[in-house]
Amino acid sequence: MSTAARAIDAILADPLARSRDCGAGVGFVGLDYPQDVAFALPAPALHLPWRADRPVPFADRWLESSFPGWARSIVEDWSTGAFDALTTVVFSRGDDASQRLYYYVRELQRRGHLGGPAVAILDVARIPRETSRRHTRTALAAVVERLGLDDAALREGIRRTNVLRAAFAAVSTARAGNGVGAHRLARASLFADVSPWAAEVMQPQATPRLRVLLTGSAPPDERLHDAVSLAGGDVVGETHGYGLHRLGAPIDAAIDDPLAAIASRLHEGGGPRSFADPAVALSSALESARPDVVVLWLTREDEAIAWQVPALRRVLAERGMPMLELTTRSWAADDGALAEIETFVARSAP
Repeated sequence: MSTAARAIDAILADPLARSRDCGAGVGFVGLDYPQDVAFALPAPALHLPWRADRPVPFADRWLESSFPGWARSIVEDWSTGAFDALTTVVFSRGDDASQRLYYYVRELQRRGHLGGPAVAILDVARIPRETSRRHTRTALAAVVERLGLDDAALREGIRRTNVLRAAFAAVSTARAGNGVGAHRLARASLFADVSPWAAEVMQPQATPRLRVLLTGSAPPDERLHDAVSLAGGDVVGETHGYGLHRLGAPIDAAIDDPLAAIASRLHEGGGPRSFADPAVALSSALESARPDVVVLWLTREDEAIAWQVPALRRVLAERGMPMLELTTRSWAADDGALAEIETFVARSAP
């Protein structure tokens, strides 16, 4: 096993290790959280982790069925004190589930059913107009002030994130033959800085394998990628929230107003509340990933993406691109989805 694989395995096995070791840290919830701000913090900063295959009796007591599995896992871990080493958790309003979860956690804390870190919300606005851009900057300024960050720290956060952006771009360009490894790298980046190991993740492709683009909901881990690999394919791109594309293009670290630059990136970002055309986004992913087939996997809780399915079908039909459509599925993929993916990939492979 390579050094990179061991490091990534350790991060994914225990994402909270660094926070516990130092007795402090900041958590984020919502896959559009500002990585530049996370890297600007002196203490460990990470998205709150989740676990797909675990009972969630506390969460089931308080959360409606419309909450996705990752949210239920987070609440369950919160109830056990798993996040007590964190000082603050910032929830994004750019994602409906994250926004609702903020209010539930806050109310459960008020009633004494939950303890743990203080909570805050980052009010990301996505309407493509200047007032929304200014609103996002004001909201980000309030969070940055609460976290005690100045412009110098934000510039350093941008610089560090640009290193990771460059590493992700290199992996995306070279991606073939190790789709599982690339996905694990992207997932681990939610919990730690993985830029030192990015170059080691990609391995040369020994034999041609079916190239698969995964679109739709963010999977809980690499189980969908494993299913593709077992059947003779490789996932060469994703469109979900924590894929290698999530950080976007580099930001000028020497800019006069780093806060405004980060806020603009948040305002223009993707996610379920984005005003970006899903057909255009899928077309771009098809151009960059050059897949042979597409797997659309959509969980039953992802109502925002469900509205986009007709537009996605049209894009793929116009290109004659074979697609496996799996909609209203279980987030844990324990409903036969993995077997369906394996069958589709095996039948499509050369």
